[in-house]
Amino acid sequence: MFTFFSSQLDELKHLKVRKRQDVIALSLSMLSPTDKVLLRIIKLILLSPLFLIFTVFKGWILIPFLMLGGLCYPLLTTPIEINFAKKHLSDALKQFNQGA
Repeated sequence: MFTFFSSQLDELKHLKVRKRQDVIALSLSMLSPTDKVLLRIIKLILLSPLFLIFTVFKGWILIPFLMLGGLCYPLLTTPIEINFAKKHLSDALKQFNQGA
């Protein structure tokens, strides 16, 4: 199942939002170099159309598209990061609990 929100992860439901983000960040840091490259390539593919829109418009008309891009960036990239983080989530949670 594709996870869109960190609150959908059963392992992290007991944590507050900021702590969930910390565990996911820790899990992402545990990814292998090939997984990190793959994650970045997928994010780049998703964001490329948005960046191409920025080249079409000029002047003040670009501002709404920049705002749209700022809003879309986390909506597009966060679910992908969460799904990549699932692989090392239990290890990251153990490490997070030891450090807290």
